[in-house]
This record gives sequence, structure tokens and C-alpha cells, in this order.
Amino acid sequence: MSSPFDLDSRRHFLNVAGIVEGGLVLVALLLAAALGLRPLDAIHWNLADVGWGVLAILPMLALYLVLGDLRELVVNMLGGPLSRLYWYDLMLIAALAGFGEELLFRGVLQPWLAQINETFGLIATNILFGLAHAITPVYVLFATGVGFYMSWLADHPGGRNLLRPILTHAVYDWIALVSIVWLYRRRQIPPPVDSREPAESTPQDPH
Repeated sequence: MSSPFDLDSRRHFLNVAGIVEGGLVLVALLLAAALGLRPLDAIHWNLADVGWGVLAILPMLALYLVLGDLRELVVNMLGGPLSRLYWYDLMLIAALAGFGEELLFRGVLQPWLAQINETFGLIATNILFGLAHAITPVYVLFATGVGFYMSWLADHPGGRNLLRPILTHAVYDWIALVSIVWLYRRRQIPPPVDSREPAESTPQDPH
């Protein structure tokens, strides 16, 4: 019987991803209720902010393309398990990550910590966001920078709206996950055999 944490199984990988990312939504809502915050009220659906949320992906994709070593790290770590998922599995994981993480960090923790001091709230929230992605020290720095960008999106342009970072986070994650799967699967295809090269002889069994 396979372990419930066997990430090489599609079903188990989805279960773990659902528990982790979906659990963040529950944690965010419970923490918000305990602190007297209403993060869902900061989500406003309008076409302009949908557009901003989608356009804001572009700088992140440019950074993703530049940071080749970081991309290789993620491909090596998660390429195998992710390659067993369907595109809509990846979309579900990305949507949960975008909604859960932004609701918790930008919707609950940042406003709560900002009650002490706005700058402190901004910095502390995104350091925690970086540490929550502690795969390697470089990845922590990358995630921290992304966190500051998400915080900026939450408040600009034109007033606070968590819809922008949620969309940016979710769509970026989906594109990145699809890219990771594509890169991993591409490497699994053996190179074509050059017919001009002599075939290796098979050692004969002396017996």
C-alpha cells in the first residue's frame, strides 16, 4: 500500500496540495475571525482590476525566464510528481495557492501587523511569506521579492483590492507549473540515434 504522502501518485499529490493550499484558506478565515478582520471584503470584482491582475504577470514571467538556476531547481524537485497531473489539476493547485496565500498574507497578516506600523507590517509580512517558501536561501529571497510585489498590487493602482494579487499569483503559478511539466517531460524523451554512428557491439557471453 502506498503512503498517503507518496508524491509520485497523482491522487496523493493532489490530496497533499489540497490540504496545504486549501488549508491556508481555512487558516486565513479563522485567523481573520479571531482578529476581527474581514479580508473577503477587500476583494472587488471589476474588469479594470482583472486586467491589472493579468498584466502584472508579465514582470514575473520575465524574472522566471531570467532565473534559470532557480527554475532548474524546481524542475528537478517537482517535475516528476507534477508531470503526472493534468492541466486542470495544475490549474486547481494554482488557484488554491493564489487565493489561499494572498488571503492569508495580504488579506490578514499585513493589515493586522500594520496596526503596529504600516512599514513594519509590509516588511514583516513579506519576510514571513519568503520563509514560507524556504526551499533554498535563494528561493526565500525570490519569494520575499514576489511578496513585496503582491503587496504593492494589493493597494495599487486605485485603492485596495485583493483581486489583483490573487489573479496575478494564481495565473503566474499555473503558467510556471505548466512550464515545469513541459521542461521535465521534454528531458525524458531520449535523443534520436544517429544512423551514421556504428552501433555498439554487444559483449558475447564466453559461456
